[in-house]
Amino acid sequence: MMKLYLKYYFIRVFLVNILALVYLSDTYSFDFGFISIQSLIYSIHVYSLYFFVFFETVSALISQYGLDFHFYKLILSNFLTLNYTYVGYVFYKNISIIYYLVFTTLIIFYLEKKKYEIVFKFKSYNINQKFYLFSFILAFILSILNPSLSHQSLIKRIKGATNMWTEVDKTFVYEVEHYNQMVKNHLFRNENWFITLNYSFIYSANLPAGSRELANIDDHKYFGNFEKIITQKKFNNIYVIINESYPNFRNQDLKNNLFQKIVLNNESLNIQKFKKKWNRSATTHGSEMEFFCDKEVDFYEFQKEELDIFLDKNNCWINNIKDKNFVYIHSYRESFLNRSRYKNFFDKSYFSNDLKKFGFSKCAQKFSGICDHDIMDNMDMLLDKKNDNFVIFLTLNNHIPVEPITDKQYINCEKNFPLNLSKQFCTIYNNQMFFNESISKFISRLEKNDLLVLFSDTPPMFSGKRRIHFEDTIDIYFISRI
Repeated sequence: MMKLYLKYYFIRVFLVNILALVYLSDTYSFDFGFISIQSLIYSIHVYSLYFFVFFETVSALISQYGLDFHFYKLILSNFLTLNYTYVGYVFYKNISIIYYLVFTTLIIFYLEKKKYEIVFKFKSYNINQKFYLFSFILAFILSILNPSLSHQSLIKRIKGATNMWTEVDKTFVYEVEHYNQMVKNHLFRNENWFITLNYSFIYSANLPAGSRELANIDDHKYFGNFEKIITQKKFNNIYVIINESYPNFRNQDLKNNLFQKIVLNNESLNIQKFKKKWNRSATTHGSEMEFFCDKEVDFYEFQKEELDIFLDKNNCWINNIKDKNFVYIHSYRESFLNRSRYKNFFDKSYFSNDLKKFGFSKCAQKFSGICDHDIMDNMDMLLDKKNDNFVIFLTLNNHIPVEPITDKQYINCEKNFPLNLSKQFCTIYNNQMFFNESISKFISRLEKNDLLVLFSDTPPMFSGKRRIHFEDTIDIYFISRI
């Protein structure tokens, strides 16, 4: 009897793990290992296995979007206003996770019914049994061969574990270079439900993460009026930093350390802090558009038209400021996203080729450009006037995937969660600390009537499943001297 029980147990463990590898290899759980620790426990009894297969399916689905279990409060409180068209799209896009539930449940149910005794003599099956068996096998094969992200990620996972990347992979898949920084090849792993439950407790008192698209929410608490604050008094010089991929970690100690680095050695500051939703469809480019106009406008028109024409046509607030020397600075190429169209609006514009002439150093990244800290430390070199400047500086160096831009180590990443989960998390945090030192020095040079606007731009564009560690909003700081 014990021998039969052990046989059933090991078959369950094998099936739940092999089917998870096939269908869930793109989920967060498989970033850490291969064999589920929890399956060794719940496979003891078939009913607990059914429950945890269902629980894992739901958890895998929400973890793909960087969500935790606090998301259910959002669902329940907005059940009637959910965007069900989008919900259907989510299920379709993550069909492999649904396959995992269906095929794991049906296979285990069938084997339990047969007492794990499989009869391979098809002659003993009647016509109906043969039809159902053939249909199931065909559906199972087609589900395995599906072209979804799960299937592609399984191939990538195997290549990563065996280091069998092809030259084509290395040329076109830039993640290969950073694969081992994000994914571990441990033997054992925790399942998505266990990880999500753990993060739900860790981040219970923090701001949410991940996608909010499943619900239609109109939250009026979020900031939406740059014009009101910037024009509330006659500032002399106005400096706007749109910080590429500012790492707004949900870990408040990490986040506070970043901000304390900005205000370090600076006293008598007036600091106003606001929260803002970020434009998911337009990301950084959309942040610029929203700052220029501060109201709902057509993003596709913004991408195509000359900036001065677009601002005039849409009566954007920034177009009404006539007494400033407008300067635009970006550490990257002007051809990227056609930002050369900004030139007709700004009195002076600097892109990477222009900045090279000043002897600024180059920071080697996937998106290599001029070092942001060099620009920050030498801002005055780029201004023709001492007063009445309106400067917009779009940074670059924290655009993922990131490389270290400094040898300084501001924190022991191995001892600090979630920096210890990924070298990319560690690098993006360290890079930002370094740049924040330059911001701090810049603040110390501000005159009493100057204004600095720090726009912590869109969350780092890690895949949704990894954005659970980042806030779902961006911070905007207005800093001036008292």
